[in-house]
Amino acid sequence: MLAILSGCTSLTSRFDDTLERQAAAQPLRDTSRVSEADLARLPAPVATYLRRAGVVGRPRVHNFVVEMDARLNQGLGKPWMETPVLQVSFVERPARLFLLKTTMKGLPVTGLHEYADVAAHMRIRVAGLYDVVDASGDAFTRAETVTMLNDFCIMAPAVLVDPRFSYEAVDASSARVTFTNGPHRVTATLFFDADGDLVDFSSDDRRALPDDGDRWTTPLRAYRDFGGTRLAGEGDAIWHYRDKPPWTYGVFAIRSVRYNVPAADLPRARQLQGRR
Repeated sequence: MLAILSGCTSLTSRFDDTLERQAAAQPLRDTSRVSEADLARLPAPVATYLRRAGVVGRPRVHNFVVEMDARLNQGLGKPWMETPVLQVSFVERPARLFLLKTTMKGLPVTGLHEYADVAAHMRIRVAGLYDVVDASGDAFTRAETVTMLNDFCIMAPAVLVDPRFSYEAVDASSARVTFTNGPHRVTATLFFDADGDLVDFSSDDRRALPDDGDRWTTPLRAYRDFGGTRLAGEGDAIWHYRDKPPWTYGVFAIRSVRYNVPAADLPRARQLQGRR
């Protein structure tokens, strides 16, 4: 669980500062829409997934805001912690701000997970006093590039027509996708059900921290409409190991997804704080 948290009370200001910097650097300029022609180069199951999501004919995605409820744990058999999550992501220059507030052994914990300018940084601070996790560096950024890819596939499938994504057809119900961002190039396999919905994402490129496994998967379920886009409403985060049982460290339920939010309307950290 610690591998997905980061932050401290003062980092709520960092969330806001980074958000404003990214919004200023990535204004909403392009008004073009995803077309059927954009899907022509995609493997058949990926193209079917995008059609089912309803992205054809809708505006290309430049940013997205996601509000979630999460259940997290520190290991097999460990207690679950519940937290709201506020996530703001940008597409042109991939950036992701993931903010949460929960408790650990009765103490308040704030997490800020930041991916911006081809670098990732994660901190967890307990009681506003000390960091229990402070992760960064090339290996961590590569791992978080997988997280960024996962978010695009699940929360903003319209982005998958971008030329930064390359594909390899596997069979009628799966395909491999490779995402390149700066020096980082990561790959995942996408699995689809008989109806064409994305039901799992699997990557061997996400290991960076001591507790990380050999393979990371995010099985998905509960598809529904989010403002005109059909997405999975629930999913798990699971580490798989060669020498021990898999560990489901996170269970997520999406409450809302908004696309192409003007800078003035992007949520600030206090909006998450108000949910606690």
